[in-house]
Amino acid sequence: MELVTAASVADAEALVVSDPSLQAVVVDWSLDPSPETREGAAALIDLVRSRNAQVPIFLSAERGHTRGITADVIREVDEILLPIEDTPFFLGGRIQAAMERYRNAIVPPFTRALMEFARVYEYSWHTPGHAGGMAFLKSPVGRAFYEYFGEDLFRSDLSISVGELGSLLDHSGPIGQSEAYAARVFGAQRSYTVTNGSSTSNRIVFMALATHGDLVFVDRNCHKSP
Repeated sequence: MELVTAASVADAEALVVSDPSLQAVVVDWSLDPSPETREGAAALIDLVRSRNAQVPIFLSAERGHTRGITADVIREVDEILLPIEDTPFFLGGRIQAAMERYRNAIVPPFTRALMEFARVYEYSWHTPGHAGGMAFLKSPVGRAFYEYFGEDLFRSDLSISVGELGSLLDHSGPIGQSEAYAARVFGAQRSYTVTNGSSTSNRIVFMALATHGDLVFVDRNCHKSP
């Protein structure tokens, strides 16, 4: 984990607004017991929650300072940490576990399956033929290409032959789950995954809906493929 600290409430608000990669927020309620600071901490918690309903928020407080925590604040945070009551190792583990649950909650089904497959470190015996990027390391320009994009890109450049990722043909596994997920996100009845981009998607739609002699109106700002 990488720890980013803020020297003031204003600095913390700037971090929250500018950095969506934050996976947990810890607010020290005991740092300054003044009403102004407490109001600023409560406003910070409101800001975090207004921008992200799922990111875990921890409120760190000493036992004698918990009386000023209002019900509104408690409703917004996930947990109250009492640093004196437990070890730093355990409290850090609580935060890390919450971060892992948060990552699992926000990552779409296919992306999660792809990341999990990459962590198994399977050999690539299928298309594409660069064998996880290893084929590019046999020439100077290939190595430059490989180093520019990074190993993760080539290790996750996989074929539909990988059964763990599902099937585009029968919409099963993580691919089918991702299509259902996309349909929920966009409010559609069905969603399909294609491999040739929006141009192919538009061709499929037009071929399914329009026949010879039909008149089709297309917005001039539409994708150029129609």
